[in-house]
Amino acid sequence: MQQYSNSELLTKLTEQDQTALNYLYIKLFPKVKKMILRLGGDYDNANDVFQNAIILLYRKAKNNELNQTIMVEKYVVGICKVVWQKHLSQEKARSIRNEKLKHELSPYEQETISEYLLSKRKQLYLEHFKRLNDDCKNVLTAFLKGMSFAEIAKNQNFTSEEYARRKKYLCKEYLVKSIKSDPNYHLLSNDYDEEFL
Repeated sequence: MQQYSNSELLTKLTEQDQTALNYLYIKLFPKVKKMILRLGGDYDNANDVFQNAIILLYRKAKNNELNQTIMVEKYVVGICKVVWQKHLSQEKARSIRNEKLKHELSPYEQETISEYLLSKRKQLYLEHFKRLNDDCKNVLTAFLKGMSFAEIAKNQNFTSEEYARRKKYLCKEYLVKSIKSDPNYHLLSNDYDEEFL
C-alpha cells in the first residue's frame, strides 16, 4: 500500500484522489470501527461516523482551514470520537426527555400521540415508496404480500432467486436511506417514540 506524508494526503484529498481515500479507509476505518464498537455502537454507526469525518476533513482541507503540519490520521480518529460522543449525548438527552414526557402524559394523551405519529410515519413511507423505480416497487410489494423469492424472481423475470433476494435488500436499503434523509423523519422519530425504521 502506498504511503503518504500529511501534506501529500491533504493535497490528494482536495483533489478527491480515490487512492488517498482508499488509503484512509484501509488504514483508519478498522481503528474507528473498534472504537465505536467499544463505545456501544455498531458497524453502521462506525461507517456513518467515519464518512462524516472524511467529509469534514475534505471541506476543511479544500477551504485551507487546516494547518499543513496536522497529523491527518490522528485528526480523523479524533473527529470520529468527538462525533460519536456528541451522538451519544444527544441520544441520552432524547431518552431522558422521552421518559419525562411519558410520565407527564395521561394514557389517553400517549395513545393519541402514538396514533398521530403512526399516521404521519405511514404518510412519509408512502411518499418515499412512490419515488422508487417500478422494479423496486414491484419487488417490495410482492415481498410484503408474502411471496417467496422464487415467485418474485419468476414474476419479475429475474435470473435467479438469489438475484430477487439481493434486489429486495437493495431496494429496502435505498428506501430506508431515502426516508431517513427526509427532515420529517427526525421530527417523527425524536418527538416522543423511538426511531421507527
